Amino acid sequence: MAPLTLLIAAACCAFLLGFSINQGSTCSVTAAKQLVYKREFTMLAGFAVAIGVAGLICLPLKWALGSTAHVVADHGVSLAVVGGAILLGVGAVINDACLLGTLARIGDGEIRFLGLPFGLGAGFAAADHLSVSAQVALAPNHFAEFDAGGAILSFVFAAILVAAWRRLGAGANTVRYHEWPLRWAMVALGGCGALLFSLAPGWTYADAVRRSVANGQGMTMIGFGALVAAVAALAGAVASGLRSRSFHYQAPRWALVGRSFGGGAVMAIGATLVPGGNDALLLASVPAATLSGVAAFTVMSVTVPLLLIARSRRFAGNTG
Repeated sequence: MAPLTLLIAAACCAFLLGFSINQGSTCSVTAAKQLVYKREFTMLAGFAVAIGVAGLICLPLKWALGSTAHVVADHGVSLAVVGGAILLGVGAVINDACLLGTLARIGDGEIRFLGLPFGLGAGFAAADHLSVSAQVALAPNHFAEFDAGGAILSFVFAAILVAAWRRLGAGANTVRYHEWPLRWAMVALGGCGALLFSLAPGWTYADAVRRSVANGQGMTMIGFGALVAAVAALAGAVASGLRSRSFHYQAPRWALVGRSFGGGAVMAIGATLVPGGNDALLLASVPAATLSGVAAFTVMSVTVPLLLIARSRRFAGNTG
């Protein structure tokens, strides 16, 4: 595929991804709040739909296209991966939204989340200065070539998709004007995310920020592609907010901007250790069945609700 054609396709896919993120209010912190405060599993089931769809795309696409398609390498399970996943969870709680959730919230008019990219830049610069990435060892993905294990894995992802689809139901979370049902939003998220990570890796806004601060790197073509995709995803989120009438401009307060900056810095260091943010874990690493991805996503998903529980208990103790 020609570079310009690929860039246009990636931008369109990123726009639809950003649109679907806002439509589904997709966020790991939102999922944790539903679980902790309401004992609901709606967003977690939505994540399962996205993972199921992405799992049915990324590996089969690799098997069909070979070197044309990218598949995430397995980094194994190490203290660095676990620590990075914890930092992703901590940063998301500080920011009050994960990397995906930040897009969703900006699409609703919460401008203070624009402080996150600056925090990501500071975190990536610190990680680069400390050579944090040197602690991560790469290993080939065991499912990059088709075999019986890969076929079984495809059936597993299909089963996850069907079970989560039924769990959500046809009209789950359709509460806003012109809003998609959650399960359809998650299908779009999983499909577009898998295509982007497979055919245009390095497309996320976190990747664009990372390249802008990396030592000795300017705005290369890959970096420019990531910037275009990041802007397209942001535009998609805002377009969704406007269409569903959920966009209400909220003037940023410096304290909240500071939270987003700090949360972004922590998430950047975590993403360097894992490596990859929660978006890459959800849409690329877990669907590629990497041990590091599954472990990191699990640890991050446990860390966020535990932090929310601890914060609630602390608040209750201070007011009791």
